[in-house]
Amino acid sequence: MVTLETISSIDTASRHPIRLVANRTGLTVDLIRAWEKRYHVVDPARSDTRRRLYSDYDIERLRLIRIAKQNGRRLVDVAPLTLEALRDVVSEDSRYDSAQDNQAEVFRPSWSSALEISDTHDDIDAMLFAVKTMDQHRFDQLLQEGLVKQSLPSYLETVIGPLLREIGESTRLGKLRIAHEHMATAHLRTFIGALRFRETFTGSEPKIVITTPTGQLHELGALMIAALVSVDGWLPVYLGPNTPADEIVACALQSGARAVSLSLTYPADDPRIPTELTRLRSQLDGKIPLFVGGAAAAHHQDLVNRLGLESPPTLHELRQSLNALRDRRFGKQTV
Repeated sequence: MVTLETISSIDTASRHPIRLVANRTGLTVDLIRAWEKRYHVVDPARSDTRRRLYSDYDIERLRLIRIAKQNGRRLVDVAPLTLEALRDVVSEDSRYDSAQDNQAEVFRPSWSSALEISDTHDDIDAMLFAVKTMDQHRFDQLLQEGLVKQSLPSYLETVIGPLLREIGESTRLGKLRIAHEHMATAHLRTFIGALRFRETFTGSEPKIVITTPTGQLHELGALMIAALVSVDGWLPVYLGPNTPADEIVACALQSGARAVSLSLTYPADDPRIPTELTRLRSQLDGKIPLFVGGAAAAHHQDLVNRLGLESPPTLHELRQSLNALRDRRFGKQTV
């Protein structure tokens, strides 16, 4: 949980460019712009050349809202608050967190209200329409706007995951062309990949190696896991797709990783997968758990069970399993 630093006085003069603000708040430039446009969290001044200029007051608001959101608050609830009210909210969350032994961010289920479910379906439909019409700018915009509505874990599970499945199924049925799928994949790869860097790492976090095995070229599932675990205090060591078992083992041992996660997507019946999984299990230290997930994981469930691998069926359950592993190894309580 992020804690609040007290600032005695705040300068309201607008002089900071947006990239400096992004650096000081830990937010991306696109996310700051999306928050401004949709939730009016700040109202920056403009230079003579129409560039945004922010004050220390703006930076503090953005920083506090980011902390509140990381602590499980909804952006729609905290965006209208005054600076003083934001400080009170963050202080309250910090006190509660201390009482709970510094637990990690609480997962807020996507099914918490019918309105959120409706919004999620609308978001996915809008994204699919942008893909079908090849509106790349709108697709990128929708991805960013959707992220500010809920926590990152909830967004990945309730929007990005279903979106990927819809795109894959629509392509299989001929509703989308291969070009549509390639466009969407390229933009999603950039978007999801950037999510890994939203958190600030100290270097003391437990490491987890994330990749796809030999023959598995689809990496979006692995990227989603890398973004997801970074929220919960893991440091992802991301190797990209199509990594041989020997290289995964070497990386895990050299980096001192506490876990390895593999994403299996396509082709499900690749004959190399059983060999790669068996080799990984035999070469990895028995103390290093091996997690297997993705659309093709179920195809190899018998082998997964025989090798004693972990195979949580959903991102939520994967997160719970990794949190439990992290807490056992580092003496924290489970979320």
